[in-house]
Amino acid sequence: MKKIIYYTIFSCFLISCNNSSKKVENTEESAAVKQAETSSDTKTNYDRNLANFKAMLDAWNNQDVEAALNLMADDFMETGTGYGEPDRNKEEWKAGNEGMMTIMKPTLKQAIYLPGIDTVSLEMDGSVRYYGTWNFAVGEKDADLKVYGTADFNDEGLITSLAHYADFSMTMMQILPEEMMQQMMGGAQE
Repeated sequence: MKKIIYYTIFSCFLISCNNSSKKVENTEESAAVKQAETSSDTKTNYDRNLANFKAMLDAWNNQDVEAALNLMADDFMETGTGYGEPDRNKEEWKAGNEGMMTIMKPTLKQAIYLPGIDTVSLEMDGSVRYYGTWNFAVGEKDADLKVYGTADFNDEGLITSLAHYADFSMTMMQILPEEMMQQMMGGAQE
């Protein structure tokens, strides 16, 4: 009789452990499915954002400021990355780029695109980074410039922020006429 009681208790214990194991497996499976769905959504957002970012760079490459503006959110902000350079909103970006396009021709020669990551979770966050080589030409002069850039996007895939890191000033000094550089730097020095 004791053996039957022990076997019954032992059987109940095994069944209980087995059910707990199934619950843990189901919870792990559910978490894995949820992670896969989240990863798929993030990848889909990144792909859309990458396409929009490339379209914006193509528009800029083609000197079509209006087409580039159409890919920017109303609250767009370009981060000023040069010494003392201010941040620019969408209208300021437009004015600066329209002025630049009358002077020079930018051409993206090559680019490598990478997903941006959330700095806390280290997971893809939909932002886009790139390493590229731009050529800037003024008349017969031109210079290549290696650039690192990053862009953030809103839920609709419009660019909310843009930053480029490179030595733009030195490049401009190589291709722009001296009087134009003086004017850009705050007027002629006497």
